[in-house]
Amino acid sequence: MLTPTELPALHAALAAASDPPDGWLLFDFRGINPVMAAVVGPEVVGSRRAYVWIPRAGLPTALVHAVDAELWRAWPAEWEKVVWVRREELTRELSALVGGQTVAMEYSPRGAVPYGDYVPAGTLELVRAAGATPVSSAELVTRHCSAWTPDDLASHLRAARAIAAIARAAITYAGEHARTAHPLTEHALATWILQAFERERLETIASPSVSYGANAARAHYDAPAEGSAPLVPGALLLLDLWAREPGGVYADQTWMASFGPPSERAGVLWTIVRGARDAAIELLQGRLAAGEAVTGAEADRAARSVIDAAGFGDRIIGRTGHSIDRFGLHGYGPTIDDTESYDARRILPGSGFSIEPGIYIEGEIGLRSEVNAHARSDGLDVTPGDYQHELIVV
Repeated sequence: MLTPTELPALHAALAAASDPPDGWLLFDFRGINPVMAAVVGPEVVGSRRAYVWIPRAGLPTALVHAVDAELWRAWPAEWEKVVWVRREELTRELSALVGGQTVAMEYSPRGAVPYGDYVPAGTLELVRAAGATPVSSAELVTRHCSAWTPDDLASHLRAARAIAAIARAAITYAGEHARTAHPLTEHALATWILQAFERERLETIASPSVSYGANAARAHYDAPAEGSAPLVPGALLLLDLWAREPGGVYADQTWMASFGPPSERAGVLWTIVRGARDAAIELLQGRLAAGEAVTGAEADRAARSVIDAAGFGDRIIGRTGHSIDRFGLHGYGPTIDDTESYDARRILPGSGFSIEPGIYIEGEIGLRSEVNAHARSDGLDVTPGDYQHELIVV
């Protein structure tokens, strides 16, 4: 549950916004707004509508239904908690709470950024009818939920180093078996990686993606225990793995390897993908180092333009990167995206995200190169420090 010790950080985020609202109005109904749970606490997800008003200055107020009031027993005693039963009470109390004020909420105009678009249209109508003016909370979410602390960064860097070492070891291990009578399968290598995570005391939310040959062009391929492809010479391996220290920030990397010398086509495609990745890195690094504003959409365009220029723009199947923050592998902060959506949110200092352009030719081949990045006020940290520059050949 949100506590008084966290309130100064919320006030600071509100004050630092480029166009500061009067406050942040958080809304949830049965868990439809994960940002509410992230800011206020997961225990407040109940069965009725709930609001929390955090003014730019002053103490928060919770507006909760009587059925769920017990869930709010840890709400600080010095903060007001208004309990309602009838819908007329909700309308009246909401008007008293935010009427005449500009309120930040989790909505994105025209649904441009789905990662910040959790408040239903009808609820926005209700808030407007209460006399308030809703605006997007996107910048507040970035500042409060997505910015890494120094401890977060340190944990991420340790996880990134460990994952990179595991990835290289996994590729070497698979290569040692590739020309034997008993090559590893995709599934067997995924199992080996999970065991390596356990040895390194890393946790993950799912099995790594181990995709060989044409399987790497499948967006949601999950190597089955029975019938997954053997890792033998003749094609490329796409290895996507993610993990974190308990309580830390995830590291998420994709490595590419060739079992035997790569084909000319594979070499050309790898060069394009690597160039797209580096174009996004260079744009972000340059703009941040110069103290200039930069968005995820711009970084996506930088990567995509390289692939477009090479004639493979129609083989892009997704954005260039996702947010990575304290709340998960796919967090609430800016995405590297002008493909699926137009993410015009600024990359603010502390933000973390992936950079992972790819080319996917169905039934033939798939390639991706993924690194992670952490924005500073004077530049960009790219992890792991020794990220992949050439195809690994085993």
